[in-house]
Amino acid sequence: MTYQRAVLPPRTDLTSRRKRVAAKAALHAEDLYERLKSRVLVEVPRPSDDPFYRVPVNLEGLGPGEVLESRSVEVRGFCHVIKADAWQLKFRSTDVEGAASWGVATVMIPGRHCNGQVRPLLSYQCAIDALGATANPSYTLRHGDQLELPFIALALRRGWAVVTTDFNGPQHAFCAYPLVARFVLDGIRAAIGFEPAGFDADTPIGLSGYSGGALATLFAVEQQAAYAPELNIVGAAAGGAGVDITSSPQMFEDGSLLSGIPFGAVIGASRGFPDVDLHSVLTPKGQARVAAAVEMTMEQLVASFPFVRWSDHLTIPSVFEIPGMRAAFEQGRLGRATPMTPLRLYHAVQDKYPAIADVDKLVEKYRREGVDVTYRRFRFGGHMTAVVTGVPGSLRFLSERFSGSQATLETKAPWSRYSTAGGCRPPPNIRRIAAGRQSSE
Repeated sequence: MTYQRAVLPPRTDLTSRRKRVAAKAALHAEDLYERLKSRVLVEVPRPSDDPFYRVPVNLEGLGPGEVLESRSVEVRGFCHVIKADAWQLKFRSTDVEGAASWGVATVMIPGRHCNGQVRPLLSYQCAIDALGATANPSYTLRHGDQLELPFIALALRRGWAVVTTDFNGPQHAFCAYPLVARFVLDGIRAAIGFEPAGFDADTPIGLSGYSGGALATLFAVEQQAAYAPELNIVGAAAGGAGVDITSSPQMFEDGSLLSGIPFGAVIGASRGFPDVDLHSVLTPKGQARVAAAVEMTMEQLVASFPFVRWSDHLTIPSVFEIPGMRAAFEQGRLGRATPMTPLRLYHAVQDKYPAIADVDKLVEKYRREGVDVTYRRFRFGGHMTAVVTGVPGSLRFLSERFSGSQATLETKAPWSRYSTAGGCRPPPNIRRIAAGRQSSE
């Protein structure tokens, strides 16, 4: 597969030699990265050429999360095939206006035994800070370049099943978080209802994600009560999540090396909220750059648009004056609903975007509303270090939540819920264990 970089308009806005050199180096680094991937990774059809991603018809008669189509796939890290049974599910979902839509989820079930009566299901939200289908986990997991596969693999090694969903939807509406939440929840519904996977309504479900994946996780648990209350979600772990994009307006104007991410976020939000009219307020330069970014991955956005300021691309003073954008960002603020499940949140104190002060306030709000929140503030490091340092605690938290749900099921019915399917077998002395837990409660 030959990599072709999008044609970018000239960067006449870079006034310093340092920025011109850095921008040129970023493009060369991205070119090298993409060309190396094209040589070492297994070639699979791009989503635009893959019949599985064809737009389905007659969705209105189906329920949210209902599986439309499925296929068996291989999940890879580079060229190495991960030892897990894997399927991709095309399912029905709902957009922000309540209209029927569709998405794709990837379900992975490891061969190793699980510790407990029911194999738990982890919904892992990869950070899909991108505008095109080639960044979605349903493609990157088959292609071999999913950067968060090591975290998924840690869950598989514990015997947990994993589902990860292309949660930005078919329009790739990066930053349209009410839509994202519905796709996450419907991806879980699809996995639970997919008979070959062996789940049922009592399957304990956990959610996890970092940065963009943390936002998807938290919006999903906030919307669960209204949208998918039947799901047995027992806990969620999330780190590095932005709480309120309106509290950091400078991110759109600071012209940093990573300014391609907020540049893409505005484009993505305009796709997910029909009332947002971005194109009517773009300058000619803005129109050219938005057109160039139309299908970019996060890496491509960062390499293509360092040091950009949104105000240089608009006929109005700021992003917040784009018609409909302030209302869209307000809908994308965490804390508008109360999660139904215990949470573990973590954040680096030195993280600039998102700022930890917003997370502190969110934790206080959740706790006032009765949510059981475990909160870890990392004093050292920043956004890119907490993605690693937060993992051990998240795995322990989810393991405890899964174990707690197993104990509840054991006290309800010590034998009836056990199954030998998928390598899950009843441990010895289960009657004694169940009776002991029941008497101590």
